[in-house]
Amino acid sequence: MRAQTSWREGWLRRFALHREASAAVVRLAYPVSLGMLSFTLLTVVDTAMLGRLGSTPLAASGVAGVLFFAIAFPLSGMSIGIQALVARRFGEGDPQQCGQILSAGLLLSLGLGVPVAVASHGAATVSGPILSSDPAVITLGTEYLHLRLFGTAFMLASMVYRGFFAGIGHTRHQMWGAILVTAVNVLLDYALIFGRLGLPELGVRGAAIASTVAQGAGMLYFLGVSLRAKYRVPYSVGWRLGRGVRWLRPTVRLSLPVLGQRIVSNGSWFAFFTVVARIGTIELAATNVMRSIYHLSIMPAFGFATAAATLIGQELGARRPEAAERYGWEAAKLSAYMLAAVGLLFLAFPRAIFLIYTNDLSVIDAGTLPLRILGPIQAFGGLAIVLTQALQGAGCTRFVMVSEIAVCLGLYLPAVFFLGLRTPLGLVGAWTGEYLYWGALALIMGLMFRRGTWKGVRI
Repeated sequence: MRAQTSWREGWLRRFALHREASAAVVRLAYPVSLGMLSFTLLTVVDTAMLGRLGSTPLAASGVAGVLFFAIAFPLSGMSIGIQALVARRFGEGDPQQCGQILSAGLLLSLGLGVPVAVASHGAATVSGPILSSDPAVITLGTEYLHLRLFGTAFMLASMVYRGFFAGIGHTRHQMWGAILVTAVNVLLDYALIFGRLGLPELGVRGAAIASTVAQGAGMLYFLGVSLRAKYRVPYSVGWRLGRGVRWLRPTVRLSLPVLGQRIVSNGSWFAFFTVVARIGTIELAATNVMRSIYHLSIMPAFGFATAAATLIGQELGARRPEAAERYGWEAAKLSAYMLAAVGLLFLAFPRAIFLIYTNDLSVIDAGTLPLRILGPIQAFGGLAIVLTQALQGAGCTRFVMVSEIAVCLGLYLPAVFFLGLRTPLGLVGAWTGEYLYWGALALIMGLMFRRGTWKGVRI
């Protein structure tokens, strides 16, 4: 009996939160979560407003938006490398090198973002036919993709700044920057989609312009903050980007696997959308709404993940590996509990959630059951997201990439294709693939983190 009680107490301690460690994680996480929540409202606002124009604009912006992130978001993987390097150098007590790493990231953002902007029209035109089989969706989606790609450099530079500020533990700037971006986007969405405030009515095109301009405003905010004396002096932040050249190679070495991982992850997400597009336009519109809901729901996990990566990097830099591990597990538990609560909302109120985005009953009917199905898997997503970024923050970016490739290509995509197109389940079957994805990823990352070999990685 005593042994059984001891076993139960052991498991309770394993799942219990620790006040001091939780406070440190939450202090870094909540500005990131609120910031990313606000940042994700770019897509939410686009989706909610375009939903009032009908299922075709909704489907077009949705599938084109996924392709935009499949192209642009992997490039922003450099922010993970920037955060890992900055956090490690900060933990070692070397702020000058933190500023040099920021300069390296800005050089990379210009080198990658400007060519994408130049090629945006051609890339969107070539990509048009794979967006959908519906000519109207192709036309609107191509225009949306072109205008979003044009602002890629703004997004990349902003992500570099986010990595720098996260690495030194000043995450509140992510929150204020994202609030600014969201405010600009909401105002311009209202004006340009519907033709208000003296501006032309541009529909889907207006939504893309609003998002791109908002990203530019966010970049200017981060630039202004970084040039304040508080950062310019101790971190030597300024206009002389050449000082970051020596950090280009380490940044690229850490960031390339993140880029590969995100290409596979976002490419798989886009492949998922192409499968849904073959099921039907109504199903595609419902999936676009679900994508927005889904991304909004997992934002807290990314806040905890950023906090975990920062604390792990700083503690490893200060030669305190056991503290690094403690913070990693604490962030993972907080994330899992938070997303489990969100999953309960999916189970209980799916139709009410859909009504926030659209009043099209056919879209709501198509998406209600798939959204309810997503509820129980949310906690595993919370674990996977935190432990993935925790390992990346420790420098294990190659392991994360290989794991992502194995899960996406070996489990997730075959399941989505088979269940979505080869069974009567249709949209419900396609979304069931999320169980395999998050379940497998949480297991792999959990085992690797518990193993502890990441504590000896040098970056």
